Amino acid sequence: MKITFIGIIVIILILNFSIQNVSGHQPDFKVITSEDILKFCEFFYEEYKLLGQNTLANQHQNFPNLRACEILYNHVAWNSTHQLRDKVLIIEIEKYLGTSDYTKERHLKEFTIMPDWIKKDVKLWVDGNNKDSQYAYGIRAMLQNNILSLPIIDNISNRVCNEDGLCMKETDFVIYSLTSKFGQTTTEEFQIKKIDSKGILIDVRKISAEKIETDQFYLDENTKIPVKEICCKTVKFFYKTPIIVGQTIEDDYKIIGTTDFPIGDLVRVGLIAQNPDKTKLLIIDKETGLLLSEKFEKIEITTNWEKALLIKTNVFQDSVGIQSDDLKIPKWWKTSSMWFTEGLTSELEYINAMEYLISEKIIIV
Repeated sequence: MKITFIGIIVIILILNFSIQNVSGHQPDFKVITSEDILKFCEFFYEEYKLLGQNTLANQHQNFPNLRACEILYNHVAWNSTHQLRDKVLIIEIEKYLGTSDYTKERHLKEFTIMPDWIKKDVKLWVDGNNKDSQYAYGIRAMLQNNILSLPIIDNISNRVCNEDGLCMKETDFVIYSLTSKFGQTTTEEFQIKKIDSKGILIDVRKISAEKIETDQFYLDENTKIPVKEICCKTVKFFYKTPIIVGQTIEDDYKIIGTTDFPIGDLVRVGLIAQNPDKTKLLIIDKETGLLLSEKFEKIEITTNWEKALLIKTNVFQDSVGIQSDDLKIPKWWKTSSMWFTEGLTSELEYINAMEYLISEKIIIV
């Protein structure tokens, strides 16, 4: 990861995202030089101490490779007050950047074949000079550029809505980013734990810059979060189907039209719903009834948040690629990687083996 440090961060910063401004706490500077990398990591350090590395990355999903800063956070010089502290940390970064041509190669936002810097990364990991977490960044880069082709699981074609129009099922999860009128961001994650005679049991996790909260409860008879629950700003995240244009649904929202709504690489058909006084606008997935976004059209004094945006879900499709689980790379895979670095196995054999292991969740990155 140390070798790929600057390239991976720059790649992420220059990509065009379908959903912008997921987090209100973002650096307002470009990350290009080693000095910029140090500044970038300092920007997020307080949140790192508060939330930990994994939660920090989940909180700022528009910087999915924020874990790269862990190199510096764990360095003995990080908390030093010595006047040469910055120079030492910059040297730590540059020690693994290689030549200027090598650095330029890693600045490319996309590639179609395995680049040399990833091969060098594998060699460093095999020789014990990179940790598993550092090696994993090369794998993530290949996943993001489709060098590693993993199966996408279609969760829609075989989905059956019940007689009540409920299209959600157990293990479904949705993650929303909620932004206040002051630019503060909260992440809310809901997962359907089980559906039984009592109703729909929900696990919820709420992440803010200050804390992480978890809760569990049954939705009420209208599939809303119970009024007594104060955990969440999102009060309802799916509606019963079918829904058509012109129809009036719960709370007198009227369906006034349709729109295309991007979720990652997908584009879903969304139904636009508006409340009677035209202060709130919903976009609901036409096929499943899942809430895609909610926005206050008129911001009043009593309005403490402005919009909710769906940023991740497994309702439409799932991937066995980059996981949110803990990193997992078996020790014996280092031997297989050594054969690749020594030319005993081909690049195609190495990639095919890695695709299989990731698909089977033997390797998790």
